[in-house]
Formats: sequence, structure tokens, C-alpha cells
Amino acid sequence: MTVRRPAMPHLLRHWRDVAARVRRRRRAAVFLDFDGTLVEIASRPDRVRMKPAMRRVLQRLARNPKVTLAVISGRRREELRRCVGIPKIHYLGLYGWEKGEKNVLPASARVALFQAHVLLLKELSAFPGVWIEPKRNSFSIHLLGVKRDVQRRARHAVRRFLGSFGTTLQLLENLRDIEIMPGHIEDKGAAVRKFLATSTARGALGFFFGDDFSDEPAFVALRRGVSVLVGKPRTTRAQFRLRGPDEVAAALALLEETLK
Repeated sequence: MTVRRPAMPHLLRHWRDVAARVRRRRRAAVFLDFDGTLVEIASRPDRVRMKPAMRRVLQRLARNPKVTLAVISGRRREELRRCVGIPKIHYLGLYGWEKGEKNVLPASARVALFQAHVLLLKELSAFPGVWIEPKRNSFSIHLLGVKRDVQRRARHAVRRFLGSFGTTLQLLENLRDIEIMPGHIEDKGAAVRKFLATSTARGALGFFFGDDFSDEPAFVALRRGVSVLVGKPRTTRAQFRLRGPDEVAAALALLEETLK
């Protein structure tokens, strides 16, 4: 598949064409990443805040029978529900693996996560600014604000370290963090394809808004839908771009208007 370069069409400037596709389908299934897409990036995950304009448009869309909304993130599902707090939205944590209340890891994965966490705490103590966030079924190694050279060396150290765990654990490198999670957990693209095949979303025009490397599989999964890179231009498989959460809110308002 051809990889699109940073010179990408801006979604708001091409909305007329997208709106025509929406009207033909008459329904939309909208998948939204959280950090960097619904909220601005904060210095720490617990410091993010959703702006009132974003919350209002999500509340209206969640009540619209023509729209199915899903928030899909590397965060835990219960954390997404707490941060967004809007009924009738589907919350998909850990890249889509956490869909409900009962998400149980195999014992081998739990043991490997615990061992890797303990050992990496020691391994990464030599890298200033790098810290680990435990998330029960995974953990994140945060690199935001860390000097570029330190980031590079920390990423190399983590890659080398995870090799000893074989396929039990996997590493997912993002723009500002590294996710360590069980090897059997699939990516956002798999989660989107499965969701679109359900009766809830079948036949709807799919949208995906995301800013990170972990969103790329979802962009590929929605090659017949509308995929949107949020944030600074970079090499991506998304079709359109938006500058940040404020423009995401504007695009969602246009979608609402189109489906009236």
C-alpha cells in the first residue's frame, strides 16, 4: 500500500466531498483516539482535560441514532469512561482489547508483565526523565519532555531488553511513549474491523481520528472510510489531516450538521 507523505488534504477544506459520502450512507461509525485527539497532550496522563466544546459535540452525537461513537485508546477502558463520562459511547481500552468488564490475561502474560516491569524500573533508572506507568494489563514507558538523545538510547535499551521475552510480550512504540503489553493483544486496526462487522456499525461510513503511530493500523483498516491524522504532518496512511483537538471538534460538528 502506498504510504502518504506529509502534504495531505485538510479535512475541513474538503468537507463537501466527505459530506456527500456521509449522505449516501446515511449513517456514520466514528472511532476516536483519546490523547492528542480528543484532548491536548498533557505533561502527565492524569492531567488531561477535555474542552467544553468537545464534550458538547460528543454528547450530541452520542444521542444521534445515525451515529455510533467509539473511543479507542491505549489507556484502560475504565479510565476512558471516567475521563469522557458520556453515556452511549463505546469505550475500547488497550487498543481495543478491553471491551467490557471481564478482561482476564493468561497467567503467563501476567507473570511476564510483572517481571518486565520490575526489571525495567532498574534498567531505565539511568535515563533522566523516563518513567513507567503501570496499567494492570500493560504498562507505558513515558518519554514526553525527555531529551532526544536520551529517548533514542532508552528506546534501544527497551527493544534489546524485550527480546528475551519472545512472543509473550510485545512492544509498541509511539510518539511519546513505549507500550509493553501481552503478545496476543491485537492492534487498533483489528479492533476497528471487528467493530464495523457488528450489527451496531454495519453499513455505516467509518471515520477514524488519531495522532499516534498506534493509529496507523486503523487508518489502513478504514481505507474505504475516512481516516484523519491529528497533529503535526508526518508520514502516514491517513487520508486527511487536522491540526489538533479543536479542529476535531469542528469536524464532528460538521458531521452532526450533515446527518441532520
